[in-house]
Amino acid sequence: MKRCFRLTKNFEFMSVYRAGKRWSCAYFTMYVKKNNLERTRLGVSISKKVGKSVVRNKLKRRIKEIFRQFMENIKRGYDIVISVKPEMTDAEYDRIKKEIKNILKRGHIWDD
Repeated sequence: MKRCFRLTKNFEFMSVYRAGKRWSCAYFTMYVKKNNLERTRLGVSISKKVGKSVVRNKLKRRIKEIFRQFMENIKRGYDIVISVKPEMTDAEYDRIKKEIKNILKRGHIWDD
């Protein structure tokens, strides 16, 4: 995923946490805030409680890859932060993909 499609700065994450809407599922919490850009940006937040760095980086790569595949179906102009829960370490890739798609639909960001 290109850098222009990612949230990288702490103040960007904090802005989404403060002003964004929130949806939760068994594996993660999604925060969404409208931005004034022509693209949707993604940020992934994983606590050290989730696992060692190898596990955390693997989960980040999976989430970013899923969003890269879904990018054409996601509405433009949003900042999205995914905050991962420890239960996600045992989840399979297909299950994570299905959960992300469902939560995007619940948040009215999925565009068919």
